[in-house]
Amino acid sequence: MSDFDPFRPFLTDWARAAGVSRRELAGPAYRQIFRGVHVSAVVPDSLVVRGRAALLRAPSHALLSHDSAAQLWVPSWPRSSEVHLAFSRSVKTIGDGIRTHRFTYRMERWSRHGLPVTGPAMTFIHLSVRLDLVELVCFGDRLVARGVISPEELVQAALAWEGHGRRASITAARLVRARSESVPETQSRLLMVLAGLPEPQCNHPYLVDGTERFRLDLAWVGAKVALEYDGRWHDEPGQRAKDEARRREMRAAGWIIIVIRAVDLYDHPDDVVRRVADALRERGCTVDVSLAYQRWFQPRGIVA
Repeated sequence: MSDFDPFRPFLTDWARAAGVSRRELAGPAYRQIFRGVHVSAVVPDSLVVRGRAALLRAPSHALLSHDSAAQLWVPSWPRSSEVHLAFSRSVKTIGDGIRTHRFTYRMERWSRHGLPVTGPAMTFIHLSVRLDLVELVCFGDRLVARGVISPEELVQAALAWEGHGRRASITAARLVRARSESVPETQSRLLMVLAGLPEPQCNHPYLVDGTERFRLDLAWVGAKVALEYDGRWHDEPGQRAKDEARRREMRAAGWIIIVIRAVDLYDHPDDVVRRVADALRERGCTVDVSLAYQRWFQPRGIVA
């Protein structure tokens, strides 16, 4: 077999046709990805490699979907231990480590890293069945940040959807925003919104004489209140000094700056809501706190 390439996933029959013995295939030069699918041992594991391998076990119309599609669209999305494939007809189980999904409706075929994959909107809708509201909005914000879809397009797709997960998709899509730069920023914004507070602007540009100096993670511009999430990288001495300098400047300009860390967001969400509500009230805003946020934000330890 002249086109045999051991550095891409291949079937056992292909290797045999290329002169690779079963003994060699079971040796240290190769590794098995799925039953009957191998690759050179020097090729590192990745979703792209496992996706190509899974597709060799599947019908030609198969697409990567669900968690696998999510990671292809948003590389920072948590990795699944299985490769998810979607089909338009029933197929038998095709191997351990591969989860199959059967759908009777037509799915548009997209390409990501050379792999057939469900589109960003369809992936968002598929995940609505498994993810909770906050998780799904976080995924939507990441899709938008990657530039593969807009919030408006997500809403349109959710409204047009008539299958399972429609209501959850619509609710989450309507909460997706542009300009969110991280999952904790999205979670912080949703904590505010689900607590009934006015919705802040994401990454609001702070201007001096018409020039952008920096951005505020979440800002209630009219009230001059800002909420900033400091991740671990803010602990670096140079970054900490920059943070302190700009916050002194903003406070001198009349802003109330509330700084939170992972321990605040994930362990003490009630305190975060109270601090922001108090600041908004101090600036004359009418704030009626709803406890609805507690469905999604309960003390559960640091996760980011």
